[in-house]
Amino acid sequence: MISDTRVDRYYYIFDSRTHCPLVLDRTTGEQRSPDADPRGPLIDHVGAHRSPDVLRRFARWCARQVHASTPPAHTAAGRLWAAAQRDAPDAWQRVRRETADTVMLAVSLGLTRREPEAARLLTLQACTHPEPQQAARDAAHMSERWAEFSADARPATEARAMRTRHVDWLLDRLSTA
Repeated sequence: MISDTRVDRYYYIFDSRTHCPLVLDRTTGEQRSPDADPRGPLIDHVGAHRSPDVLRRFARWCARQVHASTPPAHTAAGRLWAAAQRDAPDAWQRVRRETADTVMLAVSLGLTRREPEAARLLTLQACTHPEPQQAARDAAHMSERWAEFSADARPATEARAMRTRHVDWLLDRLSTA
C-alpha cells in the first residue's frame, strides 16, 4: 500500500494497451506491485471463497463511496457508471475505449494535481475492468485516493478511514453465508 505520507513518491501513467493507470515509483521508475496493498490478499481471498459477483459488487460499492451517481449521464464519468451498473462486458469494453482519452487526462494531469474528480473517474473506470479482482483492486485504490484528495483537512486520516471501510465491507462478505 502507498503510505499516506509518501504518496508523492509515486506517479501515475496511463497504459493505453490495458486502459488502466499504472503506479510508478518516481525514484526507480518501477511499477508498484499490486501485492504491496494489504487489501490485495483480502480481495483474492474473497474472490476465492465467494463468487466474482461479490468483487464486482465491491467495486461498485467503492464507486458509490465517491458519489458515482453525481456526474451527468452524458459525461465520461456518467457513461462509465451507467456501463458499470450492467453485467455486460461488451458495454464495458466499448465505454472504456470511448472514454480512454478522458481517463488518460485524469491519470496524467488530474492525479498529479490531487483532483478528486480524477480519482472519481478512475474509480468508475475500474468498475468496468473485465477481470473482477482487478476491478476490485483498482476501485479500492482510486476511491482511497478520492477520499484523500477530497479531504479539507487531514487527508491521511480520510484515506485511512476509507481503507478501513473497504476491509470492513470485504470481511462482512466473508462472514455471511
